[in-house]
Amino acid sequence: MHQPFNAVLQASKLGDDSAMIEHARLIWKEGNHRKAIQSLQGAIANNAFGSHNQDIADDATGIEGNHQQNLLAARAHLLLAKWLDNAGQTHSTALRAQYQRAAQLHQTWERGHYYLGRHYNKLLESEKALPPELQAQPYLTGEMARLIIENYLRSLNYGTKYVYQTLPRVLTLWLDLGMQVTQPIDPRYGTKEFIAKLQQFKKEQLASLHTRFNKYIHKMPAYIFYTALSQIVARIAHPNPEVYRYLEDIIVKVVTAHPQQALWNLLAVSTSTQLERKSRGGLILRTLISSSKKTYAGGMDLRTMIEKGQKLSQQLLHACTAGEFSSNRTHLASITKDLGFNPKYCCPSPLAVPVESALTATLPTLTDSVRTHKAFSRDVITIAGFRDEVMVLSSLQKPRKLTARGSDGRSYGLLCKPKDDLRKDQRLMEFNSMINRSLKRDAESSKRQLYIKTYAVTPLNEECGIIEWVDGLKTLRDIILGFYKVMGVTPNYAELRILLDEANKSEDKLPVYADKVFSQFPPVFHQWFVQQFPEPSAWFGARLKYTRSCAVMSMVGTILGLGDRHGENILFEEGNGGTFHVDFNCLFDKGLTFQQPERVPFRLTQNMVDAMGVYGYEGPFRTSCELTLKLLRQHEETLMTILEAFVYDPTLDLLESKGKKKRERESAQQKVPNTPQGVLDSIRRKVRGLLVGESVPLGVEGQVDELIKQATSEKNLVAMYIGWCAFF
Repeated sequence: MHQPFNAVLQASKLGDDSAMIEHARLIWKEGNHRKAIQSLQGAIANNAFGSHNQDIADDATGIEGNHQQNLLAARAHLLLAKWLDNAGQTHSTALRAQYQRAAQLHQTWERGHYYLGRHYNKLLESEKALPPELQAQPYLTGEMARLIIENYLRSLNYGTKYVYQTLPRVLTLWLDLGMQVTQPIDPRYGTKEFIAKLQQFKKEQLASLHTRFNKYIHKMPAYIFYTALSQIVARIAHPNPEVYRYLEDIIVKVVTAHPQQALWNLLAVSTSTQLERKSRGGLILRTLISSSKKTYAGGMDLRTMIEKGQKLSQQLLHACTAGEFSSNRTHLASITKDLGFNPKYCCPSPLAVPVESALTATLPTLTDSVRTHKAFSRDVITIAGFRDEVMVLSSLQKPRKLTARGSDGRSYGLLCKPKDDLRKDQRLMEFNSMINRSLKRDAESSKRQLYIKTYAVTPLNEECGIIEWVDGLKTLRDIILGFYKVMGVTPNYAELRILLDEANKSEDKLPVYADKVFSQFPPVFHQWFVQQFPEPSAWFGARLKYTRSCAVMSMVGTILGLGDRHGENILFEEGNGGTFHVDFNCLFDKGLTFQQPERVPFRLTQNMVDAMGVYGYEGPFRTSCELTLKLLRQHEETLMTILEAFVYDPTLDLLESKGKKKRERESAQQKVPNTPQGVLDSIRRKVRGLLVGESVPLGVEGQVDELIKQATSEKNLVAMYIGWCAFF
């Protein structure tokens, strides 16, 4: 610590006032929290940052009159507020005043407004947990929600650093408040007069919010709303007409600014199987056609773009379900003869190719202007046509791989999936992208290049959609069975089922499983890395990438309660060894409700461990698990905000996948959450290190250790259903 202290001392001698803040930070880092707080309070009391006052006119702050703004003082006040909050040494009124002071001292500083909103959010969460009779009036009237939204909107107005934390929360709170004013209030909250007053207050808060929206929707650039477009479009059938009007304004703004990317979301609603969603989607398309006079690249107007987009969407929906394919093998077909798809009718299309690189908006860097930033490249890759050759896969629903020709001359694989609601997968990819951003920003994770492989998911309606095809992947099952075939080992599933059932009867019989089953299937996965990467440094790099990417997804999957990780749902990149997961239908501990409940938190079978090298799961795997879990704990609030928007989405049938009563019965037996709040509470418990039935949280290392024990426990593995192939 001597070197940093010397640097701070030198800066102080040279008259740099920010040295006082850095000095207090160093004291805090040493663990002297009280002393650090006193040091910062002393500097603020002595007006140490007064020389940095600047007069800023009202056009910069958006507030009338000239105002003195001081970024250095705002930084000092915000740091003090965070420390007082962290130390729990101040009551909430004084703490709120401290956060407010930081936001007032520099009104164009996004961080000040973000942390004030975050503080209000913390108060709202604590009120929410109380019984109705103890909840405070600002919470019940919606005032607290309004304060969070207003501060988050101010933050978004001055920067995009916190867009993924703030915008989903703004939308969730606003849409919920809009829903509440259309519904009767629970009589438990008080007398009829009080309930009538409460309803009136809520309407006033909503009206006040809408006044703000009038200002901010037009001021903020469209790409900010594009980042949450799937959440916005999902609530298009909102029962409150006033709320719907603003939703429509936002969607029109985004589609007008970025039609080639945003139309995919809107077209999916206009072909919805739910009448209300379909009619509102059609209404917005008609509004866009009649109101927009803008001409886009290639001299095309929005009307032509929408019409061509609708034709393409119809053809792709037809291609998802057309054709009778009875073969149990992957085979080739013709796009025109077998699927009835007419490329000439819908191509060339002005819509962007539905792949991640073309559909992801870039955010401005620190030096870019928020208003003038271009979120997408000018050279948008559009769909020029389709190849006639289609690959029909062998799985039950017969998904088909189409090959689109991009306007850049390259080919893009698109997997059309019938009878599958891909909106869940789409939202989970957004969640994984958030995890990736956090991993990139963290020094230790970035150094190890920890990541989750993501890809574009584009729903066409509630029953069909397109998944970006990623080339060069091989399933775990194919790899393992390939090596066993060479060795002359063929699994006899009927015999294995008997052995597993026998081993499952009692702990005394577990050795039966180990001796008779494991001995049949020696670990072979390491051979794939030797075969695939014959050059030593490439082999070592691929093995490390596999181990680390496997660890990241194991932790994220555990927190989300992701199950059904059989050999077809885990794939590996042939070019670098990275782990790739598909099929996210079994979420939120749904695996525990199976006829044979899934007992393992993630897949860590003998072959998976074998490929990690001589250390097994004790080396880079454990370290990467700990780093990922630590990061998930640090970003708990952001994580919960995104998941809340996801779980509470009424259009996603997340929790009622089976008959309701049957599901409730199973949930009661297995203690699996079957309400949105129950799911969020379960996830929060996992993030905080609380095991089922425990009240004392484990540290990061302890939780990782416990999860690895559960994943490798023979008792848990023998209990897995036969198709999961715990012996591979």
